[in-house]
Amino acid sequence: MANKKTDLSIQYYCANALRPHIDDLAKSAERILKRRDMEDIHDLRVASRRIRAVLDAFDDCLPKKQLKKWKNDVRSITKSYGKVRDIDVQLDLINEVYSEAEDKKIKSGLRRIRLRLEQKRKANQEKTAKKAGLLLKSSVIIDISNWVQTILSVGYGDIEYSPELFQLGYKQIQSRLDEFLFYEVFIFDKNRVEELHSMRISAKKLRYSLEVFSDLYQHETDFALAVTKETQDYLGDIHDCDVWVEFLPKFMEKEYKRIKEFYGYTRPYHRIKPGLEYLISNRKTKRQELYAAFIQDWKEWKLKETWLNLRKVIFLTSLETQSQPTQNDISEDLEPEN
Repeated sequence: MANKKTDLSIQYYCANALRPHIDDLAKSAERILKRRDMEDIHDLRVASRRIRAVLDAFDDCLPKKQLKKWKNDVRSITKSYGKVRDIDVQLDLINEVYSEAEDKKIKSGLRRIRLRLEQKRKANQEKTAKKAGLLLKSSVIIDISNWVQTILSVGYGDIEYSPELFQLGYKQIQSRLDEFLFYEVFIFDKNRVEELHSMRISAKKLRYSLEVFSDLYQHETDFALAVTKETQDYLGDIHDCDVWVEFLPKFMEKEYKRIKEFYGYTRPYHRIKPGLEYLISNRKTKRQELYAAFIQDWKEWKLKETWLNLRKVIFLTSLETQSQPTQNDISEDLEPEN
């Protein structure tokens, strides 16, 4: 059981970790009202995920009555902007491919996809702005901000990090790292789409945990943070390709039926078909390139013992601060990875 001084150390660290992300969330919501940059929604969702990461890591020191509501409300923020963000990412990709394409037959199909995506985005535009307006008045931002200000206003100054805080960081990173590396056995099979996607989610969680405790470890874990982010980027781009490859045949079938019902014949469909087929081929080729690069980098990271070195850093720091992991736990943790 942590003593009062220890509780203050953990709470103070938690409040400091939450403060910038609460500010980022509010600022992103304000920018979304103007909707000038597609990255605003991305920034808002990232801020909400980082808040969730802190809430998950420090749930034992947060107000019990509010915690469940805070988590649910923040999770709903992340989820509510998911579809709009997906549309923006797809539109960005279509515009990029379109600008590189020279064949007019290909561009015709790409324009059709862009048209449908723009129609979807327009339909969601009003809802997006409304959500942002409601978010700025949301009780979750106010409540968490008030808790943060209360903790920080006490003025502990340069309060020392307690052994229990280091133990918490150790357990959190160890747990996320174990979840992440569970999927390593699947990555050498390029067809394990679901497992690669799950590994991306685990990489994201590990990344946020490393960010939360980066200051605690005086940024000595940032080498692993950089690799984790790169892994997340690789797997995210691979997943995006998989989504396109699954989506496009369904899109083609839907457009075929739409054209036939509207015109009574299908000749117009054959004008857009080459572009749709080109995009499928384009995404398959891109996935192959991304996958090959990811596997190559993964092997290099393994040779450098990236994950073992991360375990060493957090263990040795915990040992120095007399935290609680047992010697048996440490021996197992520091065994070389297969």
